[in-house]
Amino acid sequence: AAFAIFTPFEFNALRFAIAGVLVALVARRYGRVRPARADWPRLALLALLGITIYQVAFIEGLSLTKAGNASLIMGTGTIYTALFSHLRGHERVRGRDAAGILMSTFGLVSVVLGSGAEVGFGAGLRGDLLMLFATICWSVYTVGNKPLVDRYGSIAATAWTVAIGAVPLVLLGAPEVLRHDLRAVPPGGWGAIAYSSLGALVIAFFIWYRGVEKIGSTRTAVYSNFQPVIVLLIAWPLLHETPTLWQIAGAGGIFSGIYLTRT
Repeated sequence: AAFAIFTPFEFNALRFAIAGVLVALVARRYGRVRPARADWPRLALLALLGITIYQVAFIEGLSLTKAGNASLIMGTGTIYTALFSHLRGHERVRGRDAAGILMSTFGLVSVVLGSGAEVGFGAGLRGDLLMLFATICWSVYTVGNKPLVDRYGSIAATAWTVAIGAVPLVLLGAPEVLRHDLRAVPPGGWGAIAYSSLGALVIAFFIWYRGVEKIGSTRTAVYSNFQPVIVLLIAWPLLHETPTLWQIAGAGGIFSGIYLTRT
């Protein structure tokens, strides 16, 4: 609904302008220490990859492919995160971890396909490739940020990458924001900006990297496959969308996968 009011780049510019300020204020109040000068190049690179490039690739990819395709492609992010974390020596992927990741991923596929979401590969190849690139960028960002999270804490590491990565996004969307009569934006539009800034960016990012700090990149990434189950549970009473057998089976697969990686 927000994209009926704002263009994607305009929406990102507004929400990241707010989120960048908020995370900086939180880091100043609760962050442990300011990063050492030697770590700033790494912070800047991760911010560019995991915030700026990821957001641009995600938005462009989503506009060029089907929603079902996007969900399935992003569901593979857990696999890349586990692989990169293993290769970097951050975590050892055990046999039960691999089984849990695959079970969770297949469970997500079952939930998405069981929902009747339109899926089709070929016509939207460019969009699919952009979504795949965005997913890999996020995995690299998550794993690459782990040493900084361990060194400075999840609040500081998250805040600095989000704040730095927000700058190019704000600059990219600024021309469209300046052309828009913001006084004509309805309350619902500003509500979407506020929710996306505070909920989807500030709170979600801090929770994500708190998880990375406490349980590691791979186990945190597995929990991301739980998102469609939450949507399923919300849509059931509110939209009266009864889960299909495939969706119930997929939810069970996701729960089982998370259990395997957590034990």
